[in-house]
Amino acid sequence: MQASNVGRIKTGFTLVELLVVIAIIGILVGLLLPAVQQIREAARRTQCLNNLKQLGLAIHNYESAFGGFPEARWSPNGTSNYTIPAPVGAGKSSWKSWSVSILPFVEQQAVSDLIDQKQSWFSPANLEATRTPIEVFVCPTTPNSPRIDEYHVRGAAAGDYGCINEVHQRVFEQILVPPQMGTRPEEREGPLVKQVRMKMRDIGDGLSNTIMLAESAGKPEAWLSIGKMNAESFAQYTDDKVILFNGNYVNADGTGWADPDANFTINGASSDGLKKYGPAMINAINASEVFAFHPAGANHLFSDGSVSFIAKSIDARAYVWQCTRDGGEIVNLDR
Repeated sequence: MQASNVGRIKTGFTLVELLVVIAIIGILVGLLLPAVQQIREAARRTQCLNNLKQLGLAIHNYESAFGGFPEARWSPNGTSNYTIPAPVGAGKSSWKSWSVSILPFVEQQAVSDLIDQKQSWFSPANLEATRTPIEVFVCPTTPNSPRIDEYHVRGAAAGDYGCINEVHQRVFEQILVPPQMGTRPEEREGPLVKQVRMKMRDIGDGLSNTIMLAESAGKPEAWLSIGKMNAESFAQYTDDKVILFNGNYVNADGTGWADPDANFTINGASSDGLKKYGPAMINAINASEVFAFHPAGANHLFSDGSVSFIAKSIDARAYVWQCTRDGGEIVNLDR
């Protein structure tokens, strides 16, 4: 007698059910990936802030040891004259940068010991040191890291943080409305200056109100708010801070963490980064301007050692006020 099929339970999925499950999984993954990316970027941004915090602590330890903040750029004999010529594009980068001065205070004594302080930073005697990537000088969000300088000093390890030397006077005359004249050097300069160890008392606007370091990330490649510079955008570019070199559009100023030309003057730019002297102060272009790969702004170190993320939408006047050490303007942002 044949067994009855009555009550037998059917197992497995139909094709329609399987497709529905796959579609639901696809939707969930699509919703989850942006959240994961945001979490990862938040972690990278926090690490970037921590890098700046460590640099700020090192600068303050230097100040305690030597009675002043490190010079933005300096030379042992007080001049920029050295026995070897500067490499192509190096400008006056025979000087050394603040970043070299603080190496012992960021647990890089071994690298500091490799540097001959009587030689230019790009001297063959110093290449072993300057070609060493140092994590605290690099923002983890910046793509293509570790990067090297291919234009100024071949092989120099890149850095993503620089000091703001000054705000160009044209910014006061052309961008700030109504115009505000920055006539005295201290009205335009930041807290780290050339060949002088500034003291805390020289920061007249207050340590907590004055930016010391900021991100200028992505070098040697030239980046704009719309992405990496290409032939089309280069044709519209109106400044001389980007050049075509070996088929790539690269910064004409410094790239290496040890290169004093990696520090910069604030000029401002158009929102697309293609025109100099504009109201966009952050994330318009990485050539001699503040630039980060964080979507909404860039990280900054203030002179009191505190760190802050500043939105790229900040008003130009409010930002300029925070870049100068003794302009008499105090802006109290909620940070």
